[in-house]
Amino acid sequence: MRIEADAVIDHPRPAVFRAYRDRLPQLVEGLPRIRSIEIEERTEDGPIVRLTNVWYGAAKIPSVAEKVLPAVLSWHDYAVWDESAWRAEWRLESHAFPEAVQCAGENVFVDLGDGRTRVEIAGEIRIDLTKVRVMPELIAGKVSEAVERFLVRQITPNLLAVSDALADHLDGVGEQPAAP
Repeated sequence: MRIEADAVIDHPRPAVFRAYRDRLPQLVEGLPRIRSIEIEERTEDGPIVRLTNVWYGAAKIPSVAEKVLPAVLSWHDYAVWDESAWRAEWRLESHAFPEAVQCAGENVFVDLGDGRTRVEIAGEIRIDLTKVRVMPELIAGKVSEAVERFLVRQITPNLLAVSDALADHLDGVGEQPAAP
């Protein structure tokens, strides 16, 4: 299932890109479906920054999936941020049934001029609960579809909420976020 979210932020591209890359944990208060974000690893090589973040969700699990999903969803976010191309490629690894969930995509930061930036986020999520041993094959397809729809309904508003929280953050700190 496709994931897409675009947002325009009234700040210059370098500030938006760096804040998005470096300040996610500080934005959690503006993300109602996220409890916390922890930076696990960060490496830098010129314009390339590799980040591993751990996200902890706060959304209510749908009843059809309550028996197979944990009460708190969490995942690893592996991202390669390339400031020379103004893009980030990411891959999410679910802590619940990682063998059954595939999710990856990219963020592109487009300079709109006049100090404005469009963040274009596109990705794909696929869930195949037939790969989960405890899931009876008879209901795996139905539950997979329900979980996929639920996750897209959570992810898309989260992506837009990150952009809103990021704009609020930049409004508060000025154009250049502090170094990580």
